[in-house]
Amino acid sequence: MSLAARAAAALLAAALLASATAVAAPRVHRLRLPPPPPLPTSLAVDEREWSIVPSKRRVAAGEVTLRVYNRGMDDHDLVIVDALGITHRVDLAPGESGVIRATLTPGRWTLRCSLFAGTPESHELLGMVTTIRAARDPARVTRSRPPAPRSRP
Repeated sequence: MSLAARAAAALLAAALLASATAVAAPRVHRLRLPPPPPLPTSLAVDEREWSIVPSKRRVAAGEVTLRVYNRGMDDHDLVIVDALGITHRVDLAPGESGVIRATLTPGRWTLRCSLFAGTPESHELLGMVTTIRAARDPARVTRSRPPAPRSRP
């Protein structure tokens, strides 16, 4: 048998042995699922004629940071009323950016451009409105342990 044939036979035998042990290995099952990833606490919001596009539709309830960018050719603003009833607003010229920090409770929240409100040229009526959802973050929820059983005297 030639040297090349012996090398090929040895390689084939090694491959068969490796595949046999891989198949014969026991399966490992998870007893618990890994924890869910945390919900984001900040998002980017792009404004342009005639749309508002958030980078995320779902955020963690609590303090949320919105980084707002005016990518359009007209002036715009972004308005949100938070859980405390406070109206947050940032005015943006074309190409400008700004930041809003708002406290959001679980639920749906409306982001809108309020320019020319109440007129036929209202940016909101032209499509510059969207919603985001704040939710309790399952990754940050701590579960209480049941009380320890009391021993009887």
